[in-house]
Amino acid sequence: MKLIFASLSLLAISTLAGCGSTGGVMKLGPDTFTVTASKHNFAGGAPSAQSNALEMANAYCEGIGREVLVKNTTAGFDRPMYTYSVTFQCLNKGDASLVRPVYKQAPNVVIENR
Repeated sequence: MKLIFASLSLLAISTLAGCGSTGGVMKLGPDTFTVTASKHNFAGGAPSAQSNALEMANAYCEGIGREVLVKNTTAGFDRPMYTYSVTFQCLNKGDASLVRPVYKQAPNVVIENR
């Protein structure tokens, strides 16, 4: 009985480990792209989705012989899936725009003064 339970547990864990997806890189402009990854809460959740999206962005730029510059990221949670989107540019080595980025968290409340 313990062997059956252990086998079923391993099967469930291995099934959940692949529970998620990473979309293809989509072109937004001449050198600007976006990619989104989703991961189930039990399959790594937010950190895994973030890692997958950033790895895909890096691999894409490296594949075309350029450097990645992340412009924006967004994260979300729609139970039970975490999503992470990256907007990035693939720039030539030595491009003046390749500077150390300063990231600021986007406000969750915007007050408009009219």
